[in-house]
This record gives sequence, structure tokens and C-alpha cells, in this order.
Amino acid sequence: MNQDGIQKPNDETMESRPTVNLETIRELLQSQTTEIADLKLDEDGRELLFAGELKASLTDTSKITLLLFDHAILFTNFSWNQSSKKIEIYRRPIPLELLFLSKTKQEDVHTSRRGRFSFLGFMKASNANTVSKEAWPITFCHLGKTGYELTLYAFCEADQEKLMDLIGAAHERLRVPPEIFNPNIISINFFADSRKINCAVPFDHGRKTLYGTDNGIYLSNREKRDAVPEKVLDVQKITQIDILEKFNLLLILSNNILRSCPLVELQTNDFSIVQNPKTLQKKCTIFKIGVYIGKHIVACVKSGLLSTTIKVFEASQTTTSGEPIDDGHNNLELSKEFYFPKETFSVHFLKSKICVASHQGFEVVSLETLETQILLDETDADIEFAIKNGPRLIDIQRIDEEFLLNYTEFSFFVDRDGKRSRPQLRLDWNGSPQSFALNYPWIFAFESKFIELRNIETGAIHIEPHKNVRMLHCGSHEVCKTSF
Repeated sequence: MNQDGIQKPNDETMESRPTVNLETIRELLQSQTTEIADLKLDEDGRELLFAGELKASLTDTSKITLLLFDHAILFTNFSWNQSSKKIEIYRRPIPLELLFLSKTKQEDVHTSRRGRFSFLGFMKASNANTVSKEAWPITFCHLGKTGYELTLYAFCEADQEKLMDLIGAAHERLRVPPEIFNPNIISINFFADSRKINCAVPFDHGRKTLYGTDNGIYLSNREKRDAVPEKVLDVQKITQIDILEKFNLLLILSNNILRSCPLVELQTNDFSIVQNPKTLQKKCTIFKIGVYIGKHIVACVKSGLLSTTIKVFEASQTTTSGEPIDDGHNNLELSKEFYFPKETFSVHFLKSKICVASHQGFEVVSLETLETQILLDETDADIEFAIKNGPRLIDIQRIDEEFLLNYTEFSFFVDRDGKRSRPQLRLDWNGSPQSFALNYPWIFAFESKFIELRNIETGAIHIEPHKNVRMLHCGSHEVCKTSF
């Protein structure tokens, strides 16, 4: 192989085959601009690293030419004769950031051809008369909402391994994670089956973590790496937990019942949980803790298809070390209660108001007057795409005097008047994220197969593939996630 990773063609075929290089591919693909818009082959530094043939199936004699660039993979049908050259796109290109590879070995599969994966100058599979009982499939998975899976077949195990190595090396060169992404594993294999994690919350300055599962709450001490999480509270079907750490108060949502439970700090710098939680609200859908005009409050949402009731509790007392005040159950006092004539699926705290999300959009509520107004200015033509398309609202983040609105399809900024700000900036997500975390300038978008990181200032993108990943908790210094 020469320096650019493409082998020169055999002498016997030099005159009949075209030279396959980046310039040739650019020329042949110019008429198919709609299909290759994302390839950006004219950018400085673009490289064709490799090209090779794979079988389309075990029974089909046609071959697919794989083109590996420094940033993407393209599947094509390549044909030529002495008078013409032709390249047809077989499948949409896959950016390397969104590529997931898997390989297997299938035995006892009858094939009538066996060849080698020739490395490009043009690479051509050789014919053979032997019959193989083995096949070497490679599955290419394009992650994201427009993704697909494609299985092609190498001609021998060595070809399969070589191609996997080449793509893996190109993938790793491209996928350099930002410094802010520094994952730490805090538990492996313990949480499974009935102990599958539904939610989690770190506390004690991140030294400890509580996990909510279907069969109770577990506590782990992150300072003791080999310690097994300990079950500390036997409450079934937990869907959400959080802590008012200033008040040492744990909030638990299980079976649609919201309960409060004091955390008692012991002289050993450890914590115990009072075993008699108090019921705050029945038929609670979700809850949210936050700070509103300097007050620590809990918003409890009881939502149905047609209406929502929100109760706001204010934390008013603190516990003392080793002994909760009045069993810790008078820490939350009902402050406000109000009604929405629509289904609500999330609540967010702004500086002096709260924001409620429904299928109709974000609405801002003043807890002082209970006056409600729509967040977005519907007269602003620059946000018409968000209002008309009807994507689901997920999250809102305040950044200085602006608000970053996060939807399942995109994110964008608005100002205090609900008008579009930073009109040049719109983050279109590769997947369909169901949760977000912000550590400015980076925003994390979580969907089941990968985490997508975007730098709001530079536009940089980083994709971190995972299996069944979910965000469990987002704090000011770290994000807690799980995958299984």
C-alpha cells in the first residue's frame, strides 16, 4: 500500500480501469449533489483512505464498492469500460461519528465464490472455483433518526479484520472527545433485573449517590471504589428521586405518590434515611425542585390528558446534624396551587418565574400573581419552524439574558421577549434526544443509542455511542447516566 492507503492497480488492468482517487470520485459524483451534500469532498485536507469490494449478499453475485474517507463512508456501484466511467450511490453516506460497526462469522453458509478484499487503486475481488462454507458479514449501522443498517460480506476473515481495523483507526482519529467529557464508571452489573436503575441523584458534594429502582433505594459511596451499593429504603416502583441538600430532605416518587424523607447526617460523616416517609401528594405525575426568587421550592405536577394541577411547596426549615426537626416532616409547606387546562409534561425554574411545557409550547407563570403568558412570540417569523412543526419540547436553559429551547429535533435561542436571538444558530440533532444537560458552551443530548455533544460557540460535534443509554440526573458539575 502506498502512503495514502490506496494500492496501485495491477499492470494488466491499468489501461481498462480508471484510477480511483479523490479527484476521480469528485468528478463522478458531481451530478449527484443531492445525495452527497454531506460529504464535503472539496474541503481542505479531505482524504480517500481506502476503497474495496464487498458482496451485497451471499446469493447475489453483485459487489458493492466501499469508499472510506477521513470523515465518512460511502457505498457505491462502480462500473467502467474503455469509453466511460460511472459511479452510482448504493446507500446514503454515513458520517464516521454516526457509524457503529459489528462483525460476526457465519458458518455452514454455501457460497460459490471466494476472493480477496483487494486494497484500492482499484480493488477488485478475484474469482475462485472453491466452495466456502463460511461467510464474514460486517454490519454498518448509521445512528440517528435518518439512520439505517446494512450488512455486507467480506471474502475472507482476513479481509473482514483488515477493513474493521481501517475503519476503526479512521473512526478513532476523528472521535477525539472534548475535555469536558470525562466519564467515570461508578457501578457495573450490580443494577440489573429488579434492581434496574430508574433514577439517581448524587449528594454530599458528589461523594455519594442514591439510586431509585423498582425494589427500593440504594446508596453508594463513590470514595470507596469496591464498595457494593447498599439498600437503604424499601419503597417499590420508584420513578424519580431528588434531594433538597440544604435541608437534608429526600423526595421520592413511587407509584405516582410523592413522599418526603429526611436524610440524617451522622457523626461518622455518613447518612441514614428515616424509614417513615411522609406523603406530600397522591396522583403525582412528576416533580421538580429548584430555586425561585431565593426560595427553595418543590413543584408537584398532577397531569392528565386535558388538565394539570401544580402544587408548589416551599422549604422552610432545616435539620440539625444528627437530629431532624419534628421528624423532618414540616420542612415543606404548601405555598401555591394552580391549574392548567392542558396536559403538562415538564416544569422548569427561571430566575423569577417557572416555565411549564405542554404540547402547545412553553408557558411562563409568575408564582406571585399566577399570571400566565406564552414564552414564544408567535408574531416572530424566525420561529415559525418551531411553532408549525410541532416537535416535542424537552428542556429550557437560561444563559445570561437568553433562553436555550431544546426540542426533540432542534435547539435555538430566544430573548426575554420570546423573539429569536442568535438567528444564525440552530442545532439540528442527529437523533431524537429525550433529555438534555448543559455545561456551557457544551450541551449534551441523550437518546437511546448515543450521546450527542455540541459546542454552542464553535459548532463542534462529538458523538458517543452507547446501548440503551439514559440520563439519570444533571447537576452543576456532572451528569449521571446509565446504559444496559
